[in-house]
Amino acid sequence: MRIERATPAEIEHVARNMRQRDFEEFSALSRENGREALARDLAHRFSERSDTLCAALDEPIAIGMTVLNRPRVITLGFFATDRFSEIAIGVTRFVRALLERFESVGVHRIEAVSLDGYEQAHRWLGLLGLEPETGPLRNYGRSGETFVQFARVKNAGPSGLRD
Repeated sequence: MRIERATPAEIEHVARNMRQRDFEEFSALSRENGREALARDLAHRFSERSDTLCAALDEPIAIGMTVLNRPRVITLGFFATDRFSEIAIGVTRFVRALLERFESVGVHRIEAVSLDGYEQAHRWLGLLGLEPETGPLRNYGRSGETFVQFARVKNAGPSGLRD
């Protein structure tokens, strides 16, 4: 398995072939309709970013993003093809180590939203140390889809201040 900075072609390939539930999740958060348009949009938005990675064997299988939207807060994005199970253990280990490195340099919050009911994704977020922190976020998606917010928070007390 190789994990490297994602190219536009790799992002498009994975997006065109992503798991159905990943397609539903990303479509709910996009203006684009259909796989081809969504694939082009994702490649356009994420291919120039150094925080977008591709995991591959003989072909691209998964795309992951670690977007710094606010100071010391990383937002995760991830989609994969049906071949993800072939690399899941290696990718999970890589991402866990990456998140620990982010925390070691001062990132105190790692967050993600996921389509409500997408239990496979929710279990994987749990393996990465993220926990659900909201109930259902109704009407979060463009067609009223419900999402759940997950987070991994380091050194935060009840007020959010560091211990």
